[in-house]
Order: sequence, then C-alpha cells, then structure tokens
Amino acid sequence: MPGRPAGLPSYRPVCMITWVIITLTHERDRRVARVRYDNATRGNCFDHAALHDLVETLESAAADETCAIIHLEMAGRHFCGGWDTSSFGRLARASVQEIAADLRDSDLALHRIRQLPVPVVAAVRGEVIGFGAGLLHAVHLPVAATSARMSLPEARYGFAPAGVGHTIAQSLPRAHAYHLLTGAAAATAAQLLAWGLVARVVDDDHVDHEVDALIDALLAVPGRTVRAVVQVVESSLTTGRPEHAYDVSAGTIRAGLNAEESRG
Repeated sequence: MPGRPAGLPSYRPVCMITWVIITLTHERDRRVARVRYDNATRGNCFDHAALHDLVETLESAAADETCAIIHLEMAGRHFCGGWDTSSFGRLARASVQEIAADLRDSDLALHRIRQLPVPVVAAVRGEVIGFGAGLLHAVHLPVAATSARMSLPEARYGFAPAGVGHTIAQSLPRAHAYHLLTGAAAATAAQLLAWGLVARVVDDDHVDHEVDALIDALLAVPGRTVRAVVQVVESSLTTGRPEHAYDVSAGTIRAGLNAEESRG
C-alpha cells in the first residue's frame, strides 16, 4: 500500500457482519501481489461492503505497473460460502427495483475483477456456494482441490439466481445449468474442470503447491506480456471480435523486435 515499506503486509478491517470482522491482507512479493480475504468463521461469505472492498483492494494491487500477478487467498477451509444471509431481512422490505439494483451492483463488482489488467490466481477448496460461483468465474486462473464442490441453493429459499444464473447458463450445457440452478445437484471439481470453470484439479494436499508452481510459470513471462495476454483474452470474450487483440499483439511484437535490435 502507498506509504508502507516494501514487503510489509497491509491489514484493514473490511466490514462487520453481525459480530464477525472481515479482514483483507495485501502484500507484495517480487511481481506478485498477495491478497487474502478472511471471513473464514462464516465460510468466506460476502455482503456488499466486503465485496466492494475486496474489488478495490485488487484494483489497487493491479494499479502498480510492476505487478504481474495477483494471488487471491481465500482463508480457511472453504472458497466462498455465498452471500451473507443476514441481509435477507433487509431485502424483504425493499422494492423489486431496489433488489434488482443490488443484484446488478454485485455483478458489476465481479465484472471489475474480470477486467483487472493482471490475472488473479486462486486455490479453490471446500465449498463454493451461490454467489461464490460468480466469484469463481471472475478469477482468471482458479486451481481446484479434488474435494471442491459447487452448489447453488438459492432455489431452496424460493429465489431464482440472477447474475450467477446468467453466468451458469452461459458457461454450462443447458441441462447441467438447470440441474444446478434448481438445486437438484452439486458440481464436483472434475465437472468444474470439464466445464472450463477451473484451470486444473489436483489433490487437496497439493493445491497450494500447484498454485505456487502456476505463479512461478507466469513469472517466467515478462510482466507486460502477461498484461497483454489478459487484454487479448478479456477483450475477445467481451466483444466476440479480434480487433483489440490485433492492436495489443502488434504492440508486443514491436516491443520485442525493438528489444532484439537493441541487444544486437
């Protein structure tokens, strides 16, 4: 964080859900920014304040041009326990328009994670519940433990999932989307891999080692190139067209040729 000596972690309370204080830790190591989200006592659930503070912390880390990778660590045994259910009482008193605005706001926050200029790498272990599926989809390079499990229980509360529902419907075969969104089934780590929602699946005891190995592999690539790859992938997914990718690739080719000429 600005004003703090390099290498020292920055701690700040994010929000209070009932009696639980959620904390974020942000520290730098080489070209890696390590961000830890800790609401482990409640399975790493979120409310609006916690989500926005996480996003702002990630954006602050990525704003440092020397940063090439963000390692997001979700503390405890579970990746994300979904949305904090204590907020449901407030929603019962809100209008349909107000609830829809809240849903759009949380999805826009996840979109900001997808649009970060550097990739986010994260271990996925334990439960991925409800909103956690949206967070998983926003992470660029998630590595799952074999025992990881994703479930969407909203329908059992009488809710039809909105943004997460859209994400699942866009990402999964139609029948699997219905199976999950009605709460009739949960997804295994192997299914998450088959559907392209995680990059790799490894034994539970090896997931942290695999994340570290992935980060080391990314560090072997020049930071500007990693950022360029993110632009190519995300602009292609957003627009469905290659125009921006041409410009980004051309810039890296020119920079590489200039570097070769200067060495020659």
